[in-house]
Amino acid sequence: MRAGTRVVAVALVLTGACTGGDGGSFPAPGTAPPTTSTGPSTSTTAAPTADPTGAVTLRAAGITLPDIRSGGSGLRVLVRAASPRLTVRRRGGGGPVTACPVAGPTDPVTLGECVALGPDSLVDIDFVGGVELRAAGAETGVEEVGVTYLPAARTTTLVTPARPAGACAPQPCEATFSFLPGRAGAFVLDGRPAGGRPRLVLTSTAAGGTPGSNRILATAEGGGSLSIRATLEAGSEATLLHHEQGTDAIAPLSAEIVWP
Repeated sequence: MRAGTRVVAVALVLTGACTGGDGGSFPAPGTAPPTTSTGPSTSTTAAPTADPTGAVTLRAAGITLPDIRSGGSGLRVLVRAASPRLTVRRRGGGGPVTACPVAGPTDPVTLGECVALGPDSLVDIDFVGGVELRAAGAETGVEEVGVTYLPAARTTTLVTPARPAGACAPQPCEATFSFLPGRAGAFVLDGRPAGGRPRLVLTSTAAGGTPGSNRILATAEGGGSLSIRATLEAGSEATLLHHEQGTDAIAPLSAEIVWP
């Protein structure tokens, strides 16, 4: 990622751990990558066990995590899991990152429970609600990260990072989240911005679609509540663009998402 850029591009893909996946970006379920990162918390294991049958993986690529010391915060992924642990895998290089167990969208992080997530590594953390990925120092780019768990329900809450004043000016901050549903059905999003005027655009690309063939399904914008209702086709990929721009500090956006 280029130094000084303020545009954040994130791709978050939901896939079944036992299905095709991303062509080898991550090792097979239950197989450790070249290095395994551990930390002071007892919520990690040096040799995670195999992913449970029916597990899914939430993947995110091209993330920029802001400096916590400058008023930024991490990216939170909250899920409804039936498994007691979440496996967090990271691919590629970049600066130091920690993975912290979190109970909810606004619950505080216990620093003693955060563990280092180094380049090309994985950690297991106890499931208490989800995980926050945060820069361990200066602003950090992450090439790709995945969170694997056995779902109790296909519901996710995403909390985007807070950013200091000027981080999204003059260029906008943008995050793109992509979900690959297991079947046709309803996509439901309810967002609660804590400030600013975020814009959300949901598009869909049919299986085997060519670049540029995206179909816009819904758009929502404003400083109050944000709501999207749409129907996804079987095998389609839904992409959610989150756009923010302005000279003020950027507050987090909490979005609850249900997919088929």
